[in-house]
Amino acid sequence: MADSIIIAAARSLNQQGDLQAVTRLIQDAKSLGKRCITLTIDSLKIPWNSPVEHHHFRSGCGPLEALSVANRLIQDGDADLVAIHGKDFIKSDYSQAERHEKMSIYSELSMPEAYTLLARHFCEQQGLTQAGFIRLRNAIFENLKQTGEQQKLKLPAESWYQPLTELFRGVDCANPVVDFEGLLVVSHQGSDLLPQIEPVAIKGVGIGIAEHDGPEYARELAHYHALEKAVHYAEIQSGMNVSKLLKNPETLTEAYTCYPVVPLALLMVAGSIQSEDALMQWLNQKPLTCTGGMNLARAPWNNPALNGLIAVCESLQNTKQDALVHGNGGLGYKQGIALLGR
Repeated sequence: MADSIIIAAARSLNQQGDLQAVTRLIQDAKSLGKRCITLTIDSLKIPWNSPVEHHHFRSGCGPLEALSVANRLIQDGDADLVAIHGKDFIKSDYSQAERHEKMSIYSELSMPEAYTLLARHFCEQQGLTQAGFIRLRNAIFENLKQTGEQQKLKLPAESWYQPLTELFRGVDCANPVVDFEGLLVVSHQGSDLLPQIEPVAIKGVGIGIAEHDGPEYARELAHYHALEKAVHYAEIQSGMNVSKLLKNPETLTEAYTCYPVVPLALLMVAGSIQSEDALMQWLNQKPLTCTGGMNLARAPWNNPALNGLIAVCESLQNTKQDALVHGNGGLGYKQGIALLGR
């Protein structure tokens, strides 16, 4: 069984960034007769409820599902190179009304309302008061804001701090208004293809999928059993302990941050960090993301986790350490955990 490695990763945000070298690598591999497969992250143009095509992936967990498939294709010897490609020019290709219409995937509730319902059930199950949840919500955004300031990202206008629901403000939601394209290439140790980056090892990718999605299943989804499954599979593949990784200050983390209940579930369910004070201590000491999160660094529909994977690969060029990337689909019915390292 071959060990999978990421040998190239590049992204463009609002036409800043260049994917040409990665594209040439793939073209050169094809010209050498290498078996190349492309996995595609669906754009907002593809209706949410339409059938998903072969080697296509849809939802905020889609990029991690694609990485899981790429890992398996390489390990099983079914491909020499697997490219994961996502492109969605949400800023340029859609009006605000079109974005709103296409992103309204639940007919009965808006996304903020659906996640508020989920968060209420989560708080009830975890023993969190509403005041405690809001305290943690605020600490999560401050954590993301610190990273955003380090990355010199534009901070939200005052209007973004206004409440949308009883639990969430605008800054707690994703801001999708960005033109994004990302390309990540997976091959195997010992490949004669020349890596464009210091190779990043794929140590494990766990995917957990619940039976149902949607607000009517919010109480069930709030248990985050799908996340427990994703953690279990990632640990089996990697031989690593996800809770210990999350508690280790040296681990790079890229949490899925829309809405705050999602990174809270990562810390509490996957990280076994249970008390409010322990969570506050974690958030005060360690960055939740490399990017700044899905409001400040923007969230190109199904592609935030691809953006996060590429950002983690970029960060790992400067240091040898372990990294964890989290993906979340729908109302949490799909969960992904990728464990990477150099």
